Amino acid sequence: MQAQSTTGSIFGNAPVASGESVQITGGSGFNRNIPVDSSGHYSTTLPVGTYTVTLLQNGQAVQTRENVTPKVAGATEVSFISTAGATTANSANAQTLSGVTVSANALPAIDVTSTNESTVITAEQLKHLPLQRSAEAIALLAPGATQGSSTFMMANGKGAGPTGTSLVSFGGSSVAENAYYINGFNTSDPLGNSGGISLPYGSIEQQQTLTSGYGAQYGRSAGGVISQVGKSGTNDWHFGAQVLWQPAFARGNQDNIYYGNPRSTTPDQEKGDLNTYQRGNSQWNTVYDAYVGGPLIKDTLFFFVSAEANKTQNATVQSIDVSKVEYQKSRDPKIYAKLDWNINDSNTLSLTGVKNTDSFDGAFYNYDYNNKKAEDFSSLDLHTKNSFGIWIAKYTGYITDNLTVNAMFGKMEGTYYTVQPPYPGLDTSLAHISGASHQNPAYLAGHPGGITNANVVTAGQVNRPDHKSSVDNLRLDLDWKLGNHDIQFGIDNDLTNDIDAGNTINGPGYAWSYGFSSPNNPIIGGDPNHQPYVAPTEGYPNGATGYWVNKYIFVTQASVQVKQRAQYIQDNWQVTPNLLLNIGIRNDQFTNYNGEHVPYLRLTSPQWSPRIGFSWDVFGDSSMKIFGNAGRYYLAMPAGVALREASGSLYTNQYYTYSGIDSQGIPIGLTPIASNPSGPVSTNNEYGQPLDPATVASKNLKAEYQDEFVLGMQQQINSSWVYGVTLMHRNLGRIIDDVDDEGALCDKLVAGGFDTAECPNHTLNGSILVNPGSSNVIRVANAAGGYDSVTMTPQDYGFPKATRKYYSLEAYLEHPWDGTWTGKIDYVFSRSFGTTEGPVMSSIGQGGNSVSATQQWDFGSLMQYANGDQANEQKHVLKAYGTYQVAPEWTVSGIVILASGVPNVCLGFYGPDETDPAGYATVTPGAYHWCGGQPSAPGKSGFTPWTHTLNLSAEYRPAWADKKLGFQIMVNNVFNEQKATALGSIYGTTAAPSTTYKLPIALEMPRYVQMGITYDF
Repeated sequence: MQAQSTTGSIFGNAPVASGESVQITGGSGFNRNIPVDSSGHYSTTLPVGTYTVTLLQNGQAVQTRENVTPKVAGATEVSFISTAGATTANSANAQTLSGVTVSANALPAIDVTSTNESTVITAEQLKHLPLQRSAEAIALLAPGATQGSSTFMMANGKGAGPTGTSLVSFGGSSVAENAYYINGFNTSDPLGNSGGISLPYGSIEQQQTLTSGYGAQYGRSAGGVISQVGKSGTNDWHFGAQVLWQPAFARGNQDNIYYGNPRSTTPDQEKGDLNTYQRGNSQWNTVYDAYVGGPLIKDTLFFFVSAEANKTQNATVQSIDVSKVEYQKSRDPKIYAKLDWNINDSNTLSLTGVKNTDSFDGAFYNYDYNNKKAEDFSSLDLHTKNSFGIWIAKYTGYITDNLTVNAMFGKMEGTYYTVQPPYPGLDTSLAHISGASHQNPAYLAGHPGGITNANVVTAGQVNRPDHKSSVDNLRLDLDWKLGNHDIQFGIDNDLTNDIDAGNTINGPGYAWSYGFSSPNNPIIGGDPNHQPYVAPTEGYPNGATGYWVNKYIFVTQASVQVKQRAQYIQDNWQVTPNLLLNIGIRNDQFTNYNGEHVPYLRLTSPQWSPRIGFSWDVFGDSSMKIFGNAGRYYLAMPAGVALREASGSLYTNQYYTYSGIDSQGIPIGLTPIASNPSGPVSTNNEYGQPLDPATVASKNLKAEYQDEFVLGMQQQINSSWVYGVTLMHRNLGRIIDDVDDEGALCDKLVAGGFDTAECPNHTLNGSILVNPGSSNVIRVANAAGGYDSVTMTPQDYGFPKATRKYYSLEAYLEHPWDGTWTGKIDYVFSRSFGTTEGPVMSSIGQGGNSVSATQQWDFGSLMQYANGDQANEQKHVLKAYGTYQVAPEWTVSGIVILASGVPNVCLGFYGPDETDPAGYATVTPGAYHWCGGQPSAPGKSGFTPWTHTLNLSAEYRPAWADKKLGFQIMVNNVFNEQKATALGSIYGTTAAPSTTYKLPIALEMPRYVQMGITYDF
């Protein structure tokens, strides 16, 4: 059983006797008789649900176990005693938790059929645990799961997931290496593999979070897996509704954000000066949830439908240099529907439909920082609406008692709509202003934070309003039980289309970006004869102080595709009654297409992924197991990478000195600075020209993969307690990223005697996909119409080896539900270190369409001293959660998470002389692992503070309402702790320190109170 499964297993032993079988009934009309073999063993796979398991002899019930609920991708043992005529475990032996009957018959707490480690949270637990209503919040309960960096938050305050949710890291991997599933269908973000689509919170039957060791059936994840199984209708009618409210008056005040760079001497931007007045922020939220489910035809046809409406309103004060407050509105409706048809006892068909929408609107008002109050209207923010529709069809056929076939096909279609709403005074010709804090202070009288205007669109970039995506996922799986072998084999195909993707610059089609550099040093490059190059400001009018401005243009558009195919076979071999081996292998193939539907990556040679696991039931009674697994996991390149890496894009900057700044932040008195090429300059050679698919990637490029090794044990101390210890090691074997160093390539071409006519930069690709830290064969078009090939070693580029190593030790203690309480405490010590975080760059928030195309490997100088603690390392994490029924009508729950901080990163100018050989520090004043002329590896500049989170909740279900009516209250972040979760990494130079260095990017969410009323019938 695996992470993306929608099923569980029930197995066990019974006394050997003639005419013996096991009948299992429940769920959505499930009713099957399972034969007991000659050794007294039986097993079956069935949909997630609640079942009654009965031992039959000659058609007569001998013993019964009620309320058996196997967990998704897990197995529950139900064995029968040898005493003839044992009595039924009926409702008289049951206890009640919130109206759910739980059998008093103790079932083994350890799943000895599993060779991996996963965390399964059930619908019953979700009713009580004080969690934010998201798949990611549930996943953070799993060991090794940490919150993704705050640098990935969007400008409107939402997360970077496709519907505005936050991102999660598992086991030291990046936030772009995970997979999401709904009812077995892959719902991962189709553009940059950042996050995914999830169910309405109240529709989740179970969520499995897998952090290690899944079998050969599944792949495409080197981090973790979030797999949700939705609810189904049963033979009993159920309906209900819920209203949740987070009032603004019960929300804790947000702490202000203050400048943190002790070296800053800029007036009003020194350490301790106010940057953002967050105490003026407010927020309220309401959630409306309703569901209905039951039989359309008893025992045959069932349905379940639910809907959720989530509405949030915020008032968010912007930083002092912007001096605006934004009033935001978010609407996030979700719909879920499922139809289950038991065609007969041997054939079932299920249909699932999901609709998720995330819409946002905002209005800016000017803000008086002196009197801390909003003033007149300024402008409207972009209106965005992302919507995803999913449908899934799954067929299961029990061909024989030993042969089962599963076939699934599903489709997900996404739309990404962005538009600038009209408003009085809208000036569509107004250019966006960025880098206002780097404007020449001589021209800022009365505006110490810089001068901006009503065009507040981030970087002036607007996504294309007709952008769409689609994902087709086809699976065919066969399961053949042959004696002690359970052989599984099949195919797993996925087709992703990113349609009319890209962006433009709003206003006049360009934006202005201000900057500062040493007036004696070139702004970009070092050699005027080597492109790209921009001269020093010295010698130009108003250039003696080093201040400059550039006019930048950034335009992309393409429709691209990724085709993924896989085949697998796995044998789950019960070698002895106490020893289980999982032995499997998977073969993945990936093909990426550019905007002309021509492959630019064809990774179709066998990519073998061995998967091996074992589980040893030490005493043969499921009271202790030792388990382990080892495997290799491949990842495909996301679709969005092709927008700039394989399709023609335009990204240029033209540099000027200036003599003033008008009231809209527009520079005046411009003097062009000499450059090579003359005029607009592109550091990545993005001048809008079409790209040759034969030259955009190295000839010998191979897919990213990671190897993983796990060894653990679990033991039942007694009927009330279970503990476990697990060791994990992960090793990133290879990644894909882009390199931009045309100069190094040119040098190698010249040294090799190739035609030097190809060497001027405008005839070379400005960005080439490679396996960083390995030797890459680069193809370059020659004058004869063919290609020259040259092998570029890591030494040619000045690259270190690409490494990421993760080690962890986990220990947990768990008290399973006993009718009164349940709880789990989990501690993880871990290390994540190396030269790369993976395909994203958290220190500057680079992910999304820049996955596997980050700036980190663009030049060797950017990677010098990159070896250190990586972004998702939290050395110590302690998690505890549980539920306690204090009285028949009252239940309380809590979650505690204590976590050490993540490593800080310091990015300055290069070398002891603080230069900018790659030209990247012109965009932000710092890009190299050097600070103040000294090397600065990740983590060397310290860590963010420890965080201490306590969430509490209580529920009252009065007996006078037959416990169908419930009243809930939840308090998130009880102590209102607001430590910084990420700090600014851009250092600047010794002479001109960046004011945003060590500036808190985000703080912990303040305390909020949620009140709710629920009715379940």
